[in-house]
Amino acid sequence: MRERDAQALIFWIGLLVVIVLLAGLAGGSVVLRGETPASRTPPTLSSGGSPLVQPGPLLSDSRGFIAVPAKSAPAQLRRETDATPISVLRGQGFIGAVSGTGRRVAYWVTSDAATRELRVFDVTAPDQDTSLATLPETERGAAAVWSSDRTGVLAVVESSGRAGTAEGTGPFSALRVVDTPTRSIHEISRLTDGSQFWPAGWDRTSRLVGACVYGADGMGIAWAVVGEDAVSGRVPMEGGIPALSILASGNDVVGVQNGSVIRVWTLASYTQHLEFGAASGARIAAARWRPSTDQIVVLVADRLELWPKGGGDRRIVAQGLPIAKDLLVSSEGALAFVTFDGGLSATAVDLGNGRTTPLPMSGSRLVAPISFR
Repeated sequence: MRERDAQALIFWIGLLVVIVLLAGLAGGSVVLRGETPASRTPPTLSSGGSPLVQPGPLLSDSRGFIAVPAKSAPAQLRRETDATPISVLRGQGFIGAVSGTGRRVAYWVTSDAATRELRVFDVTAPDQDTSLATLPETERGAAAVWSSDRTGVLAVVESSGRAGTAEGTGPFSALRVVDTPTRSIHEISRLTDGSQFWPAGWDRTSRLVGACVYGADGMGIAWAVVGEDAVSGRVPMEGGIPALSILASGNDVVGVQNGSVIRVWTLASYTQHLEFGAASGARIAAARWRPSTDQIVVLVADRLELWPKGGGDRRIVAQGLPIAKDLLVSSEGALAFVTFDGGLSATAVDLGNGRTTPLPMSGSRLVAPISFR
């Protein structure tokens, strides 16, 4: 009997040893009492199966800005990573536009209070700028925007107030289209009632131009659609939309009304617009198109959000931002730049993951993003 009990005990002990060994083989190393288990954190895999790379720095020396140190000082070109100017433009200040790629710049040269010459250059060779048009003394350049295909410039020309012998030297605001390859220029519309044009966009495929007509208070009065053949039409606009808030991306146009509503329409039709309101009590400081997407980057209250142009769910990218002065978006749509402290400070925000970093500044105001790629 005792021998049978001893055999049973040996059997159960052997079975327990086998179970322990099998557990060790299945689960890796066996941790003994008092031993600290080794850390085994497997690498995180992306959808492609390779380990995720830690995000690098937000700022890049392949991108930059046009910056203005003072109203009467020449505009400068600088990189995102360094506030030191790498080139200086002609004239004082900056009245002009950057193409959708961020590479080409068209600007009016202001000298001795006269804005008479329209020049263009590639940001990789700013010293090789070219003159597109020169105005008589009775006229001045007031604004410019690139066509969607980057082959032309839609310019606003106004009376300079200087005496001259040319016909039609009274107060006016005119839209003129400039073909950059041929440097040909012709006028397609003119206002003589004291109102002014703000250029939004030029679609060379449909041969249509869209512009806001605004009054002395800077608010939009009407939306003008003008063909390259000078045939035009106007639609009255609701009050409270600053002309400067109206921007185009291709055929789409956005504007901010009364700091609380975003309106979206097309170059050809203001009547069929969409409206998207901010949360109650929240003020929209700025709205910019995000290039190559159907999204609008919106600075509302202390948040940076992405709104679909056709409506739908909005995404908060970053919050807790300082009270902003302005908003810029990089040419490829990766970063937004929120400026504050009167434009003397700026924060870069990654529109993909919300990371932020301060931007190097040196007392200059950022007016437009550029790309050296």
